[in-house]
Amino acid sequence: MALLTSDDIKKLDIACTALSAENMVRHVGVINTLGRLVAGGFKKGIAPLLGNEKMAMTYMQMQLDYKMRQELDDILGPIDYIASRRTKQLIISVPIGENLVLISAEPHADDKQIIKKAEELFDDITISTV
Repeated sequence: MALLTSDDIKKLDIACTALSAENMVRHVGVINTLGRLVAGGFKKGIAPLLGNEKMAMTYMQMQLDYKMRQELDDILGPIDYIASRRTKQLIISVPIGENLVLISAEPHADDKQIIKKAEELFDDITISTV
């Protein structure tokens, strides 16, 4: 597991803030391999639908889901993103190195547009290996 430097976290926070500015995006965060939020968070003025304990569990669940899906990478190729649309929100996870960018948005948001913007913002970020 590569540790993130403070410079890495600053770059990730900047990208999270930029993506949060998109219409209908509620939350943008980077989750490490242990399922811990290391950068980003909720857009200012947005109340989470889940409490802190449920959010922490969701972060771990998303990372576990991603790791399990990677079992098929040799056969199907690597994951570009995972998206699920629920009644109350759209949830998207985009891999960045070993970490995941977790995005939640309003349920009727344009997932393709959000994913495209996320890739533009996060693809150029190089994470140091410590």
